[in-house]
Amino acid sequence: MIDNENVSFWTYYDLKEAVPIFFGKRAKEEEMETVLVETEIYSCMDENCIGWMRKDFAADDLLCPMCGTEMLLEIKELPKI
Repeated sequence: MIDNENVSFWTYYDLKEAVPIFFGKRAKEEEMETVLVETEIYSCMDENCIGWMRKDFAADDLLCPMCGTEMLLEIKELPKI
């Protein structure tokens, strides 16, 4: 058994044969901000279905890809793409 309080890092390293891993936090300037914009979407009219899609990516038939029901135009705040 290894007494962790009385063993230096290098001795512990040699005994365990492990590679030390260091983690750092991303700098505040590098973090990306999520910008929300009001986006037109089509949402499924069926109460039991949660399907929706952005208007820009909607098919011409305007049917829900999950259940096949008609879809209704709405506005939703979504991340900008």
